[in-house]
Amino acid sequence: MKSSLTISKSLQTACQFIDAQENQQLAKDVELVCQQLVNPHFGIAVVAPFNFGKSTLINALLGREIMPTKMIRTTGAVISVKYGKTLKTIITLNSGRVIKSNDTEILKEFAVLNRKGQRREDVISVEVFYPHRLLKNGVELFDLPGTNDREEQDTLVRDKLLQVDLVIQILNARQPFTQGEKETLHNWLFNRGIKTIIFVLNRMNELESIEDKNEVYNDVYSTTKTFESDLPQGFKKLYRVDALPAIKAQQERNIWKIITSGIITFESTLFTIISVQKEKTNQTRLLRVTAIASQVKSVLQKKANNLTKEIKDAEDIRNAVIEKGKQREEYLRKEFKTRVKTYRNWLSLDTLVGTYQANAAEALETGSFNNWQNSKFKSTILSYTQSIENLANQSCDEFHKSRPNRIKISFPSCPDVSLPKRQERDFGQWFGDIFNGGANRRKLDKEYERKKWQAYKTAAYNYLSKFRTDTLASLNKYEKIVESLIVFTIPPESSTVIQKRYYLNDLNSSLNAIQDIESLKIETNIYRLNWLKRFKFFLLFCKNCLFLLLQ
Repeated sequence: MKSSLTISKSLQTACQFIDAQENQQLAKDVELVCQQLVNPHFGIAVVAPFNFGKSTLINALLGREIMPTKMIRTTGAVISVKYGKTLKTIITLNSGRVIKSNDTEILKEFAVLNRKGQRREDVISVEVFYPHRLLKNGVELFDLPGTNDREEQDTLVRDKLLQVDLVIQILNARQPFTQGEKETLHNWLFNRGIKTIIFVLNRMNELESIEDKNEVYNDVYSTTKTFESDLPQGFKKLYRVDALPAIKAQQERNIWKIITSGIITFESTLFTIISVQKEKTNQTRLLRVTAIASQVKSVLQKKANNLTKEIKDAEDIRNAVIEKGKQREEYLRKEFKTRVKTYRNWLSLDTLVGTYQANAAEALETGSFNNWQNSKFKSTILSYTQSIENLANQSCDEFHKSRPNRIKISFPSCPDVSLPKRQERDFGQWFGDIFNGGANRRKLDKEYERKKWQAYKTAAYNYLSKFRTDTLASLNKYEKIVESLIVFTIPPESSTVIQKRYYLNDLNSSLNAIQDIESLKIETNIYRLNWLKRFKFFLLFCKNCLFLLLQ
């Protein structure tokens, strides 16, 4: 079993994730149940709408008119009644001033509603000390404001109910179980794990006929049976007490009227219930903690779900960007390789020689090589390099990289042509040309032209070969640089998403802690009395009855 301090700390930590404005009451409930976990007193609260006889019932239990009572709404503050050797009242104000009195007349000034039905705002606490055996051993009795008047009184009552171990709900025989009372029971008690409750049916003496009394009692009894209680089996939930006749009978010391008012039976049962419940205080308080923890869990789970969705939506957007970026990278890489390959194929020696050797040789022969190189050859090269460079620059711009330097194009210098020597005719060829019309001369000239043309072609070939070698080296270097740049950089997660993920982890840790608290419900089984304890408490009940009768 976790310690009360551990449970309290876990619940308060989880409460930090609750929006204080939207869940103000829940946050307050958490604070209250955590305080109650370590409260050494056994608290009993008397709750009912105004003018149902709360203060009168307390007076009947104490055997003396201590609480102020009127026919109109009276109690405007939470009055704590504790054990003391003598009757004493202590009022603590906001200013720090403490007012003490040896009677309870001062309550009329500080704890009673004024004519406008308003309570004093400067009162922090109202305590009454009285030497009654019911209050011994740390029992604290609370007289609460009525629940059918102002919202601020309702808030006081609702908060205090989380800080008591037993609730006495007073019902008016003339209007038992109004719809408002049923809603109060569910919203203020059962929904918050407060199930240690007993009902007192007051003012049955005001009903005229036995039939009316039986009808009302049976109706109330059938209704109270539907409410789940955490009281040990064997104890009734409903008790009939005529509070005003009881206090009058006690003043008159009329034993028969005291007995018939029901106060003896109720007070004896109350003593017995207190004896039983004080043994299982931790268990009943845990029921409230788990109920409030479940409400906190519901709020946090909704918040965690929303946060999870926000993170997932952000991740989906980021993943879509990454996928699109990778696809774009793949396309640009492929397109770049295609353009480079096309250029490289054009730079093959066979292609260059087949396409440009003759033109280059002719330009060499005519002395227009530089013009050919600049106007014909260079323009084709630029069309290839610009196509590659444009794609590379576009890729770098898209991926936010620095553009590379341009492809270096090195044109070899104008090649030197080693022209062949013209072969002169020997005497026989010269003499023969006299008779054959210069055939030998023409033959030698033709051979010379062939060799000369071959020399120009060889020079062009060497030029193209040198150009190819230099250009391929430059292209290979450029290709490596650009391939290292055509890389889509995966964008980092935004700091907002990272913070949300850390926040969600902490939130889930608190949710797990709350689940651990909720699991404690498994250990809070219905308290069953074995026959020995039943007999023991029966003797205790009889003893209390006898003591009260003889008192």
